[in-house]
Amino acid sequence: EFPQFNTNAKAKVEKPPFAKFENLLAFKDNLSGGKWFVLKDGPGVADFHIWEMLDQHKMLSERIGGPDIFAEFPKCKAFYDAFKALPTLKNYFASEAYKLDVNNKIANPHFA
Repeated sequence: EFPQFNTNAKAKVEKPPFAKFENLLAFKDNLSGGKWFVLKDGPGVADFHIWEMLDQHKMLSERIGGPDIFAEFPKCKAFYDAFKALPTLKNYFASEAYKLDVNNKIANPHFA
């Protein structure tokens, strides 16, 4: 197997690197009131990238039987849920494309 991958994956999901995101969403001058990272009325480019990282960490934790990655990050959880509920992305999240592997099997056994 891949003991180093397992060790690294466990470390990532037990202490996810989301404190900075949580703080940005809580920032008193956040234009959206903490719903989005950059724009006032909806997601911007940065939101797509951050959401994807949150989604991949969530997926990794679920695949290795790890903890809830959002347990200590309620604002990140609310952002994640709001993004996934966007009507314009509903069809994508229901499609087979969303279910595709994140990486090739040889690249990382947790995301294949």
